[in-house]
Amino acid sequence: MSDDAARKSEAEWDAEIEADFQRVKAATRAVGKRKQRQKMMGAPLDFWADVCRLTEGRVTLVVAMYIYRRTCVCGNQTVTLPAGELAELGIDRRRKGEALAKLQAARLIQIRKVPTGRAAEVRLTWRPR
Repeated sequence: MSDDAARKSEAEWDAEIEADFQRVKAATRAVGKRKQRQKMMGAPLDFWADVCRLTEGRVTLVVAMYIYRRTCVCGNQTVTLPAGELAELGIDRRRKGEALAKLQAARLIQIRKVPTGRAAEVRLTWRPR
């Protein structure tokens, strides 16, 4: 291969790499701009609004936010709610049950009972508008 052919090949290679880089950079910027437009408070503002509109009580709101957080962390719409973590927030078993009942009545979640001694599985059914 001659020097001219090698240089042309290197120049084409560099141009291809630069074009790929620019495409990735543009896509990353687009995602960032979309996220900037969302109003977030640990969850989408629409989620907060729906929970507040459809249920009553601070504990219910805290449990709803905890469920939303767990679905994001676990990467699954179905999660369990460890009693120890809710206890750190001052929510005992009885209050957790009451909050879950309110959220289920509002059709924001579904609860699946499991064998005794295990935490119930909670599925977040809320969808953005």
